[in-house]
Formats: sequence, C-alpha cells, structure tokens
Amino acid sequence: MKNFDSILSDVFDNAKTAANALSKQAAKLYDASKHKISAEAIKRTIAKKLIELGKLTYKAITQEGDLADEINAVVGEITELKKSLATIEANLADINNQKICPDCGNKVTKESVFCNTCGHKFEAPVDEEAAEEAAQKVVEEMNEEDVTTDEEIVVAAQEAAEEIAQVPAKAAEEATEAAEETAPAEEPEA
Repeated sequence: MKNFDSILSDVFDNAKTAANALSKQAAKLYDASKHKISAEAIKRTIAKKLIELGKLTYKAITQEGDLADEINAVVGEITELKKSLATIEANLADINNQKICPDCGNKVTKESVFCNTCGHKFEAPVDEEAAEEAAQKVVEEMNEEDVTTDEEIVVAAQEAAEEIAQVPAKAAEEATEAAEETAPAEEPEA
C-alpha cells in the first residue's frame, strides 16, 4: 500500500507542478495579449492624431492662419503617445524574453550581444548580485583594515568603484564567449 501511496503522491506532485507551469504561461500570455491590445489602441490614436496634424497643417498653409499653437499641441500629444507605445513595446519584448535594439528597433533575444539587423553592440547586463557582493567585500576589507582618515576612505572607495566596474566587463566577456561557443563553425572554402 505504501508503494501505491508513493506513486499517487508523485502523480499529485507532478500534476501540481504542471498546473503551476501552465498557470505561469497563461499569465504570461494574458499579459502579452493585454500589451498588444494597448499597443494597437495607441497606434490607432497616433494615426488619428497624424491625420488631425495634417489637416491643421493644410489649413495653416492654405488659409494663411496662425495655427502654430494648435499644431504644437497635437505634436506634443503624438510625442507622448509614442513614448507610451515604446514603453508598452519594451514591456512586451521583456515578456517574450526579448530586448529592442535602440538603433534600428529590431527585437532580439535578451542574451544577444549584437543586433542581427544593424550590428549594434548591447551593453552587458549588470549582475546586481555580483556588484552587491563586490561592494560588500570592499566594505568588509575597509572594516578589517581600520580605515580612518579621509584619504584612506577615498582610496578605499576608488578601489571599490574599480572592482564594481569590473563586474559588467566580466559579464560581457562571459556573454561574448557564450555567443562564440554557440556560433556555427565556418566551413573552409574548397
């Protein structure tokens, strides 16, 4: 009977794990859908505002009226809408484990070192945990060395800054090595 109970327990545990994974995927899909709907609504609003801007510009040119304030107001609204759209698209990319190239707008995986469209080199992500560990290590060393003078504190702070600054460089080096390892080997020309 213990064997049956053990098997039944394993089945329930596996079902619970599967249900949790499915729940996370459903939440992710829901969030992505919500962001897509919001993005489309903003795009439609931008299109309407662009039409309004065109009409105002045409009216200002043909009737020689001074509509600069109205035109500037619509341009400001469009600018704000585009900022909102960029934020939503960045969130959507994050949900899909992607990031957006700042140069060309192409979406690439978060692990990408370079954009596959324009070649933009992405900054290495800062490993917050590693930076915190480095900072904590320096603080502990300062306490052990009994740093007391202002000059000693400044020197210790500079050393800490240098050590913490090396964290992103190490992460970039690791990412580049990983990218090189996964890249297909070039075949020699015959």
